[in-house]
Amino acid sequence: MRITQGTMVNSQLSRLQNRLERFERAQSQLGTGKAILKPSDDPAAANRGLLLRASQRARVQEARNGADASSWLALADSKLEGATTRLHRARDLTVSGASNQDPGSQRAMATEIEAIRDELIGIANSQHAGRPLFTGFAEGKAVVPDGGVWRYGGDDGVINRRVSEHDVVKVNVTAADAFGPFAVAPDDPTDVFSLLDTIAAALRNGDQATLTGKLAELDVAMERIGDQQSILGAATNRVEAAMARNADEQLSIRSELAVTEDVDIAGAVMELQTQEVAYQATLAALSRVLQPSLVDFLR
Repeated sequence: MRITQGTMVNSQLSRLQNRLERFERAQSQLGTGKAILKPSDDPAAANRGLLLRASQRARVQEARNGADASSWLALADSKLEGATTRLHRARDLTVSGASNQDPGSQRAMATEIEAIRDELIGIANSQHAGRPLFTGFAEGKAVVPDGGVWRYGGDDGVINRRVSEHDVVKVNVTAADAFGPFAVAPDDPTDVFSLLDTIAAALRNGDQATLTGKLAELDVAMERIGDQQSILGAATNRVEAAMARNADEQLSIRSELAVTEDVDIAGAVMELQTQEVAYQATLAALSRVLQPSLVDFLR
């Protein structure tokens, strides 16, 4: 077989191109810190990386959901705790009014009871991030006056947050659950706001028998709010447990991604040095293959 000068040059140029590609790849791996620069480098590892990143994005979104759920639950619990505190004060005033016959003192107590009622209305109409806290999916106020009685302005909507792949947590309670049940007829007020209205009227009228009878209803109202706080507390525990698992899962995914995609720095440095030496050697071989120039002949 006849080997010409051109054949030798073309062969060495092809080798030089291969060496240059390997050298550039080693540089890119070391510069980016990634062992896989394109899917064709390792299709199986690239597919595994895509699956891991999809799982990572899902865990990140669940962490955001958990943070929002925690905020919602904490705010609702804080509001209901404030409502319980104010109802305890209303009960103390009712007990005092039932045994105090001074009209001036009873009127002052009635005024404070009405102020407590207004505070509770404000609590029931609270918002979270511009959204009503105790109305389910409905917009607007949770408690509205209607012809001398108080009505619930929301619905029974259940607000859920997905905090893990298998955990969906209810994060809301409604004003109907916490402060109701609201009246179904004008002469049948059973909510806490109507109860406080009745107590205030009894104080102004000096009706001590009515005041005594309403103490049990106040206890029931506080117990109802306490039950809703228990529901919120159980939901909070679920969210916190899910968030702890989420943090562990994200750490595990990051570790597996590093094993799948990241380059071994020591090995990458060694590979870069090896490819550099090979590239230089190929350049030297090519320089020997090239034909002498006219200047070389004239020396």
